[in-house]
Amino acid sequence: MPPVATPVAVRALSWDAALEDTLPSGEDGASLRSVLTRVRPVPQAASAPLHRVHSVHRRAVNLHIADELVALVSPELDDAPATVRVPVHDWTTLPVQSGDEVWIGSDGLRIETALGPIAILTAPAHPWLPDDVCLCSLSPAQLRRADEIIGRTPAPSALTAFGRIAAPLLAEHADALETALRHGDPSGITQAAIPLLGLGEGLTPSGDDVLTGVAFLSAQRGMRLHAARASLAAAVDHAGAARTTPLSTATIRHALRARAPQRLHALVQALRDDDAVRLGSAAAHVAAIGHTSGSDMLTGVRLALRTEAALRTAPLPATPASGNVPKEHV
Repeated sequence: MPPVATPVAVRALSWDAALEDTLPSGEDGASLRSVLTRVRPVPQAASAPLHRVHSVHRRAVNLHIADELVALVSPELDDAPATVRVPVHDWTTLPVQSGDEVWIGSDGLRIETALGPIAILTAPAHPWLPDDVCLCSLSPAQLRRADEIIGRTPAPSALTAFGRIAAPLLAEHADALETALRHGDPSGITQAAIPLLGLGEGLTPSGDDVLTGVAFLSAQRGMRLHAARASLAAAVDHAGAARTTPLSTATIRHALRARAPQRLHALVQALRDDDAVRLGSAAAHVAAIGHTSGSDMLTGVRLALRTEAALRTAPLPATPASGNVPKEHV
């Protein structure tokens, strides 16, 4: 006798407020705001669904919504870009599978599994919107001190032989990227970033996590490294699809827009305030992401801190029109 289909409905806890602008509405023409308001079953449609489940993990289900990856994650994970936190602690206990149809209706998401629908009711969810931060007032000495504080955070060892073999290459290519960033050559930055894509172990390989850390800090207001974002984006555009995973490319793209898991936002807030105690605590929380992902992100953050300190020590170039040194970009 086949299993009886049993609908499951859960209320989301929080969601990325940017989803309202970045995700399409369902076929009924509702905006994402209306998708995330009132609870009722999503209407069935005769035509093919627009979206599908991309991948299933214990603490996260990734949905392929048009050209975006949207994560449904367990409550112990951070608020993050394109993420909805849901009170499901182990997604593998539910019948959801890669390829399952996903519908976006006027009140939430609905996953059509073989054993019945799973509805994510988003009406009561709290919208996550990280604080805007400007790092324009930090001195080179403060940036170097922050690098030192973060560097005290213990780093885990690689899980696999592949990870151990990749570690020297990771350090070599990270050094090359730091040199290119200091020189400020757009093409050189792109070429130095490409070998890091997909390098190492993990669902998001270590090289991608390093790039995420670099991109996230570079994207903060007031950073001279802000100018490197286009070159880093060019590396992802040129080689991301061939070298690494869709999840990694999405994560780096979010970081280039100064958007990352909440723990990284807490870290840059402590950095802005020049608060050594909070910075050390925030770094430890970032390091706890995954097995090596958080530690690798911190490697990228430290790389960006050292580079920014060097750039702020060097004089700004004169403007062609006046010969005057331009004001710090904020």
